[in-house]
Amino acid sequence: MRLSVNGNRKKLFPLQFNYLSWTGVTLTGFLCSLVWVEIGEVPDLNTFQAMIGATIIGCFQALVLSRFFVHTWLWILSTLIAWSLMGGSSFGVMGWFAPRTESIMVRLSTGLMLGGLTGIWIGFWQWFILKPVVSKSYLWILFSGISWSLGLSIGWIIGRILHSITNIFLGEVVGLIFVWILVGMQTGIALSYLLQKSGRAE
Repeated sequence: MRLSVNGNRKKLFPLQFNYLSWTGVTLTGFLCSLVWVEIGEVPDLNTFQAMIGATIIGCFQALVLSRFFVHTWLWILSTLIAWSLMGGSSFGVMGWFAPRTESIMVRLSTGLMLGGLTGIWIGFWQWFILKPVVSKSYLWILFSGISWSLGLSIGWIIGRILHSITNIFLGEVVGLIFVWILVGMQTGIALSYLLQKSGRAE
């Protein structure tokens, strides 16, 4: 199946790809998902909520990927599968819940570990879609793991600090927003690099 870009698609999809647009659509997808997915303090999101969140984020990301991929629905599908399987396991759906612990060090260590596993898992499924189009696509798994590891740990720490200052749970929500901003920026830079190395950069 041919996944590469059609030369006329860049004219049909005016939204240019760069790490800022990628960060923007990723964050927008997360914020829109909050209409259906409730943020909590424990990883108790069910599979259905994971499917909703993943589909929304995947659709928004597809808006910028449409300039490079003919079958962007495959990106949405791979993202959906990755998050749904995670949501159906005891692992939980990272990015939509904050840990209960107040310890900064525990949040840091746990965020680094769980974030890394999350990024590798999601990156693995998305790698199947990138492989026919992007050279050295295996690096996407590594980049995704690093991005989620740093993003989740830093976001959880920010959330705890804001929660302790304001004494309201909204601080944790802001922390999760930072998670998605950091993940979006890092994965956006990584994807821009891979596209450039493949001769597909704009």
